[in-house]
Amino acid sequence: MRMKPTARGWSFRGQSAEKKLVGIQRQRVVEEMERETIRTYRGAASKAFSHTLRELTKVYKPDLVILMETRCSSDNAKKAIKSFGFDFYHIEEAQGYSGGIWIMWKDPDLDIRVVQSKMQFVHMIMKNDSNKSWALTAVYASPQESRRKELWAELKRISVTLTGGCLVVGDFNDIAHPTEKQGGAVGARFTWRGPQWEKLDRVFKRLDRALSNADWGLMFLKARVDVLSRKNSSHHPLVINTKPQANTRIEKPFRYEAMWSMHPGHKEFIKQAWDSNQPLKIVLNGTTRQLIKWNKDVFGHVRRQKRKIINRIEGIQRASSYEKNPFLEKLEAKLNKELEDILDKEKILWIQKSRDLWVVDEDHNTRYYHTRTVIRRRRNKILKLKD
Repeated sequence: MRMKPTARGWSFRGQSAEKKLVGIQRQRVVEEMERETIRTYRGAASKAFSHTLRELTKVYKPDLVILMETRCSSDNAKKAIKSFGFDFYHIEEAQGYSGGIWIMWKDPDLDIRVVQSKMQFVHMIMKNDSNKSWALTAVYASPQESRRKELWAELKRISVTLTGGCLVVGDFNDIAHPTEKQGGAVGARFTWRGPQWEKLDRVFKRLDRALSNADWGLMFLKARVDVLSRKNSSHHPLVINTKPQANTRIEKPFRYEAMWSMHPGHKEFIKQAWDSNQPLKIVLNGTTRQLIKWNKDVFGHVRRQKRKIINRIEGIQRASSYEKNPFLEKLEAKLNKELEDILDKEKILWIQKSRDLWVVDEDHNTRYYHTRTVIRRRRNKILKLKD
């Protein structure tokens, strides 16, 4: 199931005049929905917004795109949607220059059913590959308070009929208390930037948000909202990722690698690095820094070296003059010897990582040690607390 972005309000992948961008993304892994993303963006049916939308969908690859406050309807809306390459869509027509919600997607297998469509919202039922259904409501609330009250009443009526997970996303054109916050929003605090009036400060508000019930939260335990940077719009795109991938690199503690001792220059390097009359702590820190640099500049990345040598051997064996060229034959033998050395280093690396104090056999079966390492890491990870 793939979902895409929206302009003003919440939508799945699309474009319009003064819009907001929303997208939902999922990866299929063994018929199970692994990840979903929703994003909102406000822009226009201009070239600038078109480029921004294309870039966002290229980077985040959402399954469904929602555009809001499109200010475009009828044939013009269909032409705009087609120009973005979407074969499937639902259009809630704009009324003059007000409103407009587009729901767009490309995947014919995307199971989406529009239950109710009105000027301020589109209510849908989604179904993933595991045949689990959940409700999605894309909201573009009116700037008029009286109209927004009508929307709140409609959403309340819908909520009473729901029995499973529900997610409501979009431009609510309203703010909650500044301290009211639940869930994991990452990025800018405010999602809307107002105009700059003479001698007055610019107004910033958080108008765009995603709200879910407990059932939806249990379906997607790691879901979070990312507030993306604003481009060609007064609204920030929002990305709701139901299974985010960790993109923060955690600095690992320094560990001496046993395989370093196999390098011919290792002993002399350690001797020079350690030769100092400084206190032990200073010597240790200095040697550590030098070892890290030496590993990068001299010893090299083991797996990268292995792949490079294998590629060279394969290239030699594919050469048309392979059988008749003594030079290639000698080079292949030399590379095979280097490969054996690399495999020995790799084996020592995984033995050390697996925390094993014994060796099973003499071949290069690093898979065993890799498996042991994975098991140890899983054992050390806390997934939940038992009563």
